[in-house]
Amino acid sequence: MSSSIANSSLPRCVLPPALLLAAVCLMRPLEMRLSAPVMASVPQMAALGGSGGTLAVMGGLRAAVAGGFWLRTNLAWERRDAAATTRLLHLTVAADERPLYFWLNGARMMAYDLPEWRTEGAPQAVRQREADMQARMALDFLATGLKSHAGAAEIYIEMANIRLRAQGDREGAARLFRQAAEQPGSPYYAARVHAELLRELGRPEEALAWLKQILPTLQADDPAARREVVVERIKGLEQETAGK
Repeated sequence: MSSSIANSSLPRCVLPPALLLAAVCLMRPLEMRLSAPVMASVPQMAALGGSGGTLAVMGGLRAAVAGGFWLRTNLAWERRDAAATTRLLHLTVAADERPLYFWLNGARMMAYDLPEWRTEGAPQAVRQREADMQARMALDFLATGLKSHAGAAEIYIEMANIRLRAQGDREGAARLFRQAAEQPGSPYYAARVHAELLRELGRPEEALAWLKQILPTLQADDPAARREVVVERIKGLEQETAGK
């Protein structure tokens, strides 16, 4: 009886580490191919693990392998190793593209952290050029994420924030905040930020029309909707545009 219990419990102790080790071994060829001097694009990386390939073999272990890559990404981030951080971010989403967390936080690393590391003490022109390049890389990264997360308001919001904070592009940010606001389940604030950016761009009439359009969709009993704030902004914009 005791022998039977011991034998039946053994796989539960040994199997998960064994499977994880097997998954890591399966991923090693993928990692070596992606460590080439010329960085492959994210779509190329995803293609390496396409159906019938390494990632398909791993099946349910994709999450575990991606988690391992994400841990290594953070270690590279702590060392301020820009090249390794970028490579490992790409490996993480190639292993498992499903968690939005990887896409959103990976883009933030690219857009805000990497340019700081690479240009410490550099002239402002160099810093700005590097910031713009990294912002574009982050936006491309997120655009790839949209292929597996179509309609994800969180990705559009992250893209809008990068346009605004890293590139100073109010026009592009306004457009992306509107796209975010139009997605199912989008947070209410995306629509309000879109209107505020239109006002800052000198287009109060458009901002007013937009707020009037979304007002009927705001639930009075939902604090997050901030309906009273929108009503006040409509009144202010009506006064601002009255003489035009």
